[in-house]
Amino acid sequence: MTKYSISCLCCTYNRPVLLEESIKCFIDQDYDNKELIILNDQEGVTLNISRDFDNIKIYNHSERFESLGAKRNYIKTLGNGDYYCIWDDDDLYTPYRLSESVDLMQRNPQVDIIKPKDSFITFDGIKYKLATNKFHSQACIRKEYMNNHNYPLISLGEDAIFERGAKKEYIDIFPSFWSIFRCQSDTYHLSSVLYPHLQKQAWDGAKNNTLKGDVTLQPKFRKDYWEDMKNVLNKINGFWGNEFYEKIRRNQ
Repeated sequence: MTKYSISCLCCTYNRPVLLEESIKCFIDQDYDNKELIILNDQEGVTLNISRDFDNIKIYNHSERFESLGAKRNYIKTLGNGDYYCIWDDDDLYTPYRLSESVDLMQRNPQVDIIKPKDSFITFDGIKYKLATNKFHSQACIRKEYMNNHNYPLISLGEDAIFERGAKKEYIDIFPSFWSIFRCQSDTYHLSSVLYPHLQKQAWDGAKNNTLKGDVTLQPKFRKDYWEDMKNVLNKINGFWGNEFYEKIRRNQ
């Protein structure tokens, strides 16, 4: 078994289809000493998974947390890893994200948080573009920093404040990458209030509590996202996409 343990922290609310894809990304990771902790605080909804996984734990909280910061503070107490990876329920992660995170942490013992410099982002699930990475969802965080710092009790920008003061390293791994950051209408991503054309959709979606009762999650992808990214990378450079796709297949 791989020596260092990783706790992946996933806060979720009212988007089970996206969560199923995020869980599929976790299952596909090529790193074995890992756990996924899912915290659901949608009132009246109990999430469970279609089959038992020893390393996936779902906590159904009976009441809504007063802020995302409070929710993040709670979920981090449920993990016990040497490292913590933020695992947002609406983003997609390549199958080598955890193994490369640990490797980079080991090679940079002076830092608290490591992220890749670049990521891909989509606003509609169809078009993708390269973005300079500021996303908390790609952070690998050392246990000591996670235990000694709390998120502020707010719901927008709590991640940036949490990271303030940390010794961070942004690693250039492109054309490889760790995640696709999805900020589109069907994700109800609260950070999309920064974009006026998505503001109403984001807030209305977050308040739209349509689920009730027991919900069984079926971890799966709706499409081959890695095939999409192969095509995007090939447009940037004629062979990057093929190399990326081969790496994905080797690590699944």
